[in-house]
Amino acid sequence: MTERIEHIIKHIHFDNEVEVEKALNHAEELTHLTPEEKNDLALAFSIIFYHHDHSGITGMGKMAIRAEYFLASLGCEVVPYLINELINADSESAAYLGRAIALNTCNTVKKVLEAWNENWEDDFATINIIQTFSYYKSSQVLKAIPQIIVASKSSNFQVRSIGLYALGKLSLRLSPDDFSEQVKLSMFDAIFERLSDQKPLVRKNAARALGKMQKKKFLSDSQREKTLIAFKAILGTDNEHKWDRAFIVRHEASYFLPLFEIKPQLSHRYRQTFKILSKKELCDKTFHYVIEAPLISRKLQAGQFIIVRPHKLSERIPLSVCGWDKKKGTLEIIVNTVGKTSREINELKKGEAFVDIVGPLGKRSHVQYYPRTCVVIGGGYGTGAIIPTAKDLKNLGNKVIGIIGARNKDLLLMKNELSQVCDEVIITTNDGSQGVQGFVTDALDLLMLKEEVSFVLAVGPVPMMKAVSDLTRSKGIETFVSLNATMVDGTGMCGACRVSVAGKTKFACFHGPDFNGHDVDFNQLMKRQKMFAKEEKRALNGVAL
Repeated sequence: MTERIEHIIKHIHFDNEVEVEKALNHAEELTHLTPEEKNDLALAFSIIFYHHDHSGITGMGKMAIRAEYFLASLGCEVVPYLINELINADSESAAYLGRAIALNTCNTVKKVLEAWNENWEDDFATINIIQTFSYYKSSQVLKAIPQIIVASKSSNFQVRSIGLYALGKLSLRLSPDDFSEQVKLSMFDAIFERLSDQKPLVRKNAARALGKMQKKKFLSDSQREKTLIAFKAILGTDNEHKWDRAFIVRHEASYFLPLFEIKPQLSHRYRQTFKILSKKELCDKTFHYVIEAPLISRKLQAGQFIIVRPHKLSERIPLSVCGWDKKKGTLEIIVNTVGKTSREINELKKGEAFVDIVGPLGKRSHVQYYPRTCVVIGGGYGTGAIIPTAKDLKNLGNKVIGIIGARNKDLLLMKNELSQVCDEVIITTNDGSQGVQGFVTDALDLLMLKEEVSFVLAVGPVPMMKAVSDLTRSKGIETFVSLNATMVDGTGMCGACRVSVAGKTKFACFHGPDFNGHDVDFNQLMKRQKMFAKEEKRALNGVAL
């Protein structure tokens, strides 16, 4: 054991969560770990899983969750050790080990299947392994589906139960398109058969799995109808059968029954599906979406934003809107993968839908007719956000010049779209691969030598907006920036997005997002944006499958 690893491990006290947190903090800062060091750390921190109360989210429980992500980040070298621990662990501790394995960026399914084949006579090991498969979020787990289906027919009712549980969880985590029709049919037949199992726990998980399959549109019309009849029999509402004597089974059937019933098609005046109508990759990890949202698009104005949630368990994040079509009932956004939720968004496919979108939020951009030139500046993903305001300025009769910047030409976004609403577009790249070499401020500085400028709007990274505001302040040019402060509810109630403008506290979601750039306390804003940097990094690592 190396000295730096020994220094961390010897200070771990499993009855003291503060010491465990310190050890995790030190371990997460280590770089260039050897395979031996990784295994030493895996051995040390996996013990946390056995040393805390599993009955609730305690302080040590939170440390165990952190340890999951840390062990997953150690890579392929620790997978054999984690699997060996998984085989012999109690069910509660196995949950943490299983998630650490499933979160690992290596293709761990093959190794877990090998462990299953070696321990198939051990029902407890089998249960832990099947539970682990239920944590995967990538299609690599499809290799295990046939074996999970076999397990759902085991002579051991606990194995049958966990097999059905895993099939239901994977139905939610993966897309129906990932499964072949034959596999979906085999899953349905195996699960439906268990609705008549002797054990209530098995029947409960069978009903739940079918409900989840219907929720994700796995079932055909005939399968839906067949399950509907079975659920009504379980609940005793078909006037032919007595209800299932087990409350846990009736509860599942009652909960999911509305998903199987076909209701009369009424006029849904307020219906919005938030379905993704098109998805286009603009550059690496950056995508343009067209989304069905007729009620929102009807009310949108330049400068306003939306708050989205891609999945039921996702956090809500604010996004700028780069366009909309009131007649078609659509809106457009650009999403760059920088955190956990933006990654979840960019994993969505055409035809899938956001679970909800709230908007329009915030105030309209400050636009009017100006006697001299108007300049709109976009940095990175901010380019999309300036297009609606540029369009409004142009429609008011203004001369509008756009400036967009990126590190290199491959990262430039929406050039053609911005050109359609501007008199001229100036391009800047840090490396000089296209347009002016330098930053957007360099182009603005040159432009102000040739043009009299009345108005500037800058949208993009905070340092860029600060630099633009500093440049225009001495010249007395009206300058607005769009602030992307951390938000929660988006209506001014929570106060999370507070910013200091002209010495007064404002809420970016309610009073903005556009503010006079000369009045914004950018230093405070940048400090607040870094408040959750560590947590955001952990969350992002946690979905890196």
